[in-house]
Order: sequence, then C-alpha cells, then structure tokens
Amino acid sequence: MSINSEQEALIGRVFEAYLAEHHHGDILQLIEDTNEESHQPVVVNAMTLFEASMEVGDYFNAYPNDVLVIFDKVLHRTAMELSQTASPGAQTTKEQKMRYTLHARITG
Repeated sequence: MSINSEQEALIGRVFEAYLAEHHHGDILQLIEDTNEESHQPVVVNAMTLFEASMEVGDYFNAYPNDVLVIFDKVLHRTAMELSQTASPGAQTTKEQKMRYTLHARITG
C-alpha cells in the first residue's frame, strides 16, 4: 500500500504551510547563497511540523520514503516560487532554475 492522491495533497498543503511559516527566510537565503550547482538541506523540526498535523506524522511513520519525496517536491516548488517572487523582472532559464536542489531533512 502507498499514499493516494488525496493523502499526497494533504501532506503537500500541510508542508507548504509549514515552510511558509517557519522556513521562508531560510529558503530565500539558500537560494541567494547558492552560486553553483549544489544540494542544500532545509532542516525541518518534526515536532513542530507534526503538531500542525498528526495525520502527516502518521503518514511519515508509515511511508517515510514517499513522504520525503512529497516534501522535496513541495520544497522545490516553494523555492522556485520564492525565487521568481524575489526577482520578478528577471527571466529565469532552466539552467538557472536547476542550479540548486533543496532537500527536507527531518530532525527530532
């Protein structure tokens, strides 16, 4: 059994709200500081995230790999949106968009 589309949507919404509340500045800083292709972690506090939704915590415990993939997708989408918002007049090419890769890292 794996996560269905409704569960994925819920996890995505909860994580997106968590990022907006707790990591907006961190993501902007990582985007600005990254001058070359790199992989950067965004350290997520599990207790804070799962307080927002115990259901997401349950999914994480049951399907950690699937949930981490969803977190990374949401994180990448959020970073792209913040990057475009930070410099609205700038045209971004695919190469510029792909020069950084952010990953969610869950801590206790």
